[in-house]
Amino acid sequence: MSGYELWLFVHISAAIVWLGGAAVAQVFGILAKRSGDPARSAALGRDMAFIGPKVFMPASLVVVVSGAFLTEDGNWDWSEPFIWLGIVGWAIVSFTAFAYLTRAMGRVGARMAAEGPSPELGAEVNRLVLLARVLILVLFAIVFVMVVS
Repeated sequence: MSGYELWLFVHISAAIVWLGGAAVAQVFGILAKRSGDPARSAALGRDMAFIGPKVFMPASLVVVVSGAFLTEDGNWDWSEPFIWLGIVGWAIVSFTAFAYLTRAMGRVGARMAAEGPSPELGAEVNRLVLLARVLILVLFAIVFVMVVS
């Protein structure tokens, strides 16, 4: 196994953890909403506030670091469109998700647990879920660009 193959394995594995985990989180969100149980929705918000910084953030950092090693080890040029699009997409998703989304989900989950459901909190959850779905679509677009380039 070459160094390039090792970095490629690490890069793909971390992307799977990040993107796959985010997709599964959406499924759990749908199930929590359909259950009609505010406690389940609140617990999901608190869980996502934990999973974001403890699982998704490290995976995203591994993605970008291993991608940099792949670029250098694979003799790729940093001006390749799939590389700079990947970096820009990574930055947009990472900063939005980890600086805002996971914290907001944690706050909403805590408020829902303390106050119970309300139309205001429901609207906030729906807005945050929509943002998360847009970020997942951006991640899928990045993977697409990397696969076809």
